[in-house]
Amino acid sequence: MARFLDENFLLKNETAKRLFFHVAKDLPIFDYHCHLSPKAIAGDAPFDDIARMWLEGDHYKWRIMRANGEPESLCGGAGPWDEKFLAYARSLLRAAGNPLIQWSHLELQRVFGIREVLTPQNALEIRQKANRMLAAGRISPRSLLAQFDVKVLCTTDDPVDDLHWHRAIAEEQKSGSAFQTKVLPAFRPDRALNTGDIAAWNRYVDELGRTAGLDIDSYPSLIDALAQRHDYFHSMGCRLSDHALLVPPYAPAPDMELDAIVKKGRAGTALSQVEQEKLATALLLHVARLNAQKGWTMQLHIAALRNVNPRLFGAFGPDVGGDSTSDAPIVAPLAGFLGALESEGSLPKTILYSLDPSKHNLLAALAASFAGTSPAESVSQVAGKVQLGAAWWFNDQKDGMERHLKEYAGVGLIGAWVGMLTDSRSFMSFPRHEYFRRLLCNAVGEWVEAGELPDDPLYTDRLVRGICWENAVGYFGML
Repeated sequence: MARFLDENFLLKNETAKRLFFHVAKDLPIFDYHCHLSPKAIAGDAPFDDIARMWLEGDHYKWRIMRANGEPESLCGGAGPWDEKFLAYARSLLRAAGNPLIQWSHLELQRVFGIREVLTPQNALEIRQKANRMLAAGRISPRSLLAQFDVKVLCTTDDPVDDLHWHRAIAEEQKSGSAFQTKVLPAFRPDRALNTGDIAAWNRYVDELGRTAGLDIDSYPSLIDALAQRHDYFHSMGCRLSDHALLVPPYAPAPDMELDAIVKKGRAGTALSQVEQEKLATALLLHVARLNAQKGWTMQLHIAALRNVNPRLFGAFGPDVGGDSTSDAPIVAPLAGFLGALESEGSLPKTILYSLDPSKHNLLAALAASFAGTSPAESVSQVAGKVQLGAAWWFNDQKDGMERHLKEYAGVGLIGAWVGMLTDSRSFMSFPRHEYFRRLLCNAVGEWVEAGELPDDPLYTDRLVRGICWENAVGYFGML
């Protein structure tokens, strides 16, 4: 019987073990989508409490703690950290099958060398042991990035961000800093597209105008402001845009109508649903064209039904664990959006994510319909130009990743895929790449040992190296 998290964890055949230990295990990490703080990386303050490292801002953990009946003060609230740590240990006892059991113990092992199984009985002792190591060893954001060999890290940033901390890190590195992880921004203009709350949208557009040095009073001035910020982000090394979409909008409209919609909104008048969709479509197309011109990648994160718990949202705001999955139809509007860009030769490299796992096969098939480049483009072919994104959020656990791998491989070209990401707010989350790599090696091993894939390094080793590291390096063009 296998032991919990032993060296062969998730590796169920000999081919999988060879691929993991001799090919995947020591490859660098290219984490192209996360929510880590560039300010924390620039300041590099050492951590002093594992409880805060684990539980501050981590809504994955808060969700199971709430489900276990723990009071809000011990989840996202202001309760004592020792009590929070103990509450998390209590919750893990009931979390069989949830990846947090495995992720948390991997983090204890990889960061602290602690191999005891966390329980309510030993939780405070484990916290004290980890905190003694923190006090003695100066574990910090940069030391963790170095420990896990993270070569590239892409944060998530609003167009109005001045990217001060990214600039500070880059300038320090140019002067010979020992810290050499590339910390790059990603352009996320969601607030410019979200006009459901017209007062909030106007406040944001005012801020965007101040940042761009423009008076935004029309559709042309709005897209000019976004283009200017896009240029600035490009100068700072950004090569990705990122967009959260419940349903991909596709309601094209002429510029004259779009100008009238913007002026109506800027006057403070609420927009109809159709007007909201038309403006969102136009702005998303605008960013896509800018991306294509500069060789960027567009990431579309679809089907996250956010802030479904009004009490939780009212008390704590977004990103605290009150989100779910939408099952709304997404493929038809997305096909129209991609087709419009392809027809004019402006389709950028694109990664499609869905929080609804029933859409993975559909999106993989759609992505394969836009492979390579359009005839209008005078650039070289791009392997996996439009591709299915990683098993995202509620899908980034064992069953979800295994289904995702098989569905993508079944209808797409998985060997061109750019692989896993953390999508995390925690600097301790990088063992998730190991978790994914073990599952990947096991899936390839199963194909080999079932006689479904040649037992040849050209088919196996090359595939694993590509998905874990090499494909991202070539696709994103950041190294």
